[in-house]
Amino acid sequence: MKITKVETFQVSVPSKGDYRMARGTHDSLRSLVVRIHTDEGIVGCGEAHQGVAGYSSETTGTMDAVVSGVYGPLLVGRELAGVEQIALDLQVARRGNLFARCAVEMALFDALGRARGLPVVEMLGGPVRSRLELSGSIGIDEPAVMAEKAATMVAAGYRTIKVKVGMPDLAADLSRVRAVRNAVGESVAIRLDANSGYSPTDALIFIRGLEDLAIEYLEQPVAAEHIDAMAKLTRIGIVPILADESVHTPEDAYRFISAGAIDAIKIKISKVGGYIAARKIIDIAESAGIKLVIGQGICSSLEAAAEAHLACAYPHVNPVAEMVGPTKLKGDLVDPPLDLRNGYLELPEGPGLGVEFSMDALRRYSIGAEKAMAA
Repeated sequence: MKITKVETFQVSVPSKGDYRMARGTHDSLRSLVVRIHTDEGIVGCGEAHQGVAGYSSETTGTMDAVVSGVYGPLLVGRELAGVEQIALDLQVARRGNLFARCAVEMALFDALGRARGLPVVEMLGGPVRSRLELSGSIGIDEPAVMAEKAATMVAAGYRTIKVKVGMPDLAADLSRVRAVRNAVGESVAIRLDANSGYSPTDALIFIRGLEDLAIEYLEQPVAAEHIDAMAKLTRIGIVPILADESVHTPEDAYRFISAGAIDAIKIKISKVGGYIAARKIIDIAESAGIKLVIGQGICSSLEAAAEAHLACAYPHVNPVAEMVGPTKLKGDLVDPPLDLRNGYLELPEGPGLGVEFSMDALRRYSIGAEKAMAA
């Protein structure tokens, strides 16, 4: 089965409200959607979202340019079944561009799964689970507002809450965390995410203020380049340190683990470039006894489904995942969207990603209306 066409679409889906973090605010989901067509009429879909400033060098525009100008022409005429070799060829054709490569690779896996009648999780070697518990996610706000949101999530069924921090006012950040802890009680797990917002010194001060709050982990307290500071914070041992922005590639994972700079790794499928690189990171982490969390706080049900297959394929992955992005959006790119209302996600069962991309949603949310209407 040969690839005959590669389409790209830039989309913007409005959010229910601003989602604030240390390095920026999401007021909508901006993504690149890739659709790969075959000579047997099978179409696979993939997506990669645009991160806030400082998270990635890529935008929907640069992703579109790379896929349309480099990756697409490379794919047309290739056999669909050779995904491993194609992934290597994409890496050679244009180094970096992990988000763009993810959208392409996701579409390839979706198409191949549909052709074989298999869900992606089975092509990855799973499933080891068919249901994920989810971590609710709360953006930076006033402590009372964040406490109320946390209590609402717990009432809905969430048993783990993720709280955004990383602001210059450390006392205010600690007040936010303490307010959430008081609101949810001791039986609910709390994860923190600073999105590289702290200086090494401020991170140390902040962590010392967390000693009595039973925090599951602190995600990316300092910028990725501060590997020595990450190692120091990990050695202190007050709160486990999880790397997100620090680990984009398998080589990053090996380097940070070797430096003793992390206790856990966050995998976002778009950030690492797709399933093949994610599998390598998982293997490296498992061999080193490093924990893994999968998922992201801003995405559609298409990207969330892709991450759910990854999280359900490997036993070493934490069963409490974070692909709750669809809950923040006013719309979605698949029909029907994933059901995340009660703090759980059932793994989609159909072939490929197991969700159906919505052409109506594409026309509604596409940034290039003429291109979407012609699709």
